[in-house]
Amino acid sequence: MSPLGLAFIGLCAGWVLRLGTDVKSLLQHRASERWYLAFRRRIGAWLIWLTIVMLWFASTNYATKLLGVELERKWEREGLMHGSIENLPDCSAIVVLGGGVGDHEKCHAPELFSGADRVWQGARLYNQKKASVPDLKVFCTGGGCEYAALPLLIDLGVPRDAIWFSEDPRNTEEEARLIKNQIAGDWPRILLVTSAWHMTRAKMLFERAGFEVVAAPTDFEMSCTAEKHLEFSDFIPSAEALLRNTYAVKEWVAQFGYRLLR
Repeated sequence: MSPLGLAFIGLCAGWVLRLGTDVKSLLQHRASERWYLAFRRRIGAWLIWLTIVMLWFASTNYATKLLGVELERKWEREGLMHGSIENLPDCSAIVVLGGGVGDHEKCHAPELFSGADRVWQGARLYNQKKASVPDLKVFCTGGGCEYAALPLLIDLGVPRDAIWFSEDPRNTEEEARLIKNQIAGDWPRILLVTSAWHMTRAKMLFERAGFEVVAAPTDFEMSCTAEKHLEFSDFIPSAEALLRNTYAVKEWVAQFGYRLLR
């Protein structure tokens, strides 16, 4: 359901519909068949043009203003994107969802992506003593944890023996189930750290797994992109905008899917 995936499907389908419908082929068929082939040719052309327009729109900052900002708006606190963490309640543990950092096999050093704010936010919460579990306090998931998020958390002041990590979960639902098995109690209260655009779905899935969730969102990249006034450049396609809007489409589709299934 990503914009790029839909674009490939649309362009291929339009091309298939137009196969064998050139003028020479039309003249070789009977009148009834010509009508069908001409209709198919027209549908194929429209599908190709609509696909191009869709991909253009999905690659603009204007689309981010429409699709992405609404995902983050509800998580602003005190009129600010991040707000104050001092007013957040103490919880059993801090859960930092992966996706913001990676590592390279040869250098084993953190590679910081746009969502690296998640690790920073987790360290801030720990240093403010927001986790009350005596032993493990910060739970971290995601690919490359061992050589990316883990050393970064340690550099930001979190002791190694206070961190639990796993690279096994493939998605947020599996992260919630795995961490629930690590934390005792029927309804443990956690501080959940993830990108603001991902928080609605993440909070829903962790609550379904049996947690009382206090949201501690970060990485308001959609809102940061859209905070400026509308400009002509907002309608010019870019790879960065396409990536952001792919995240946004994924979240809207996933939220709908999980609510439909349960």
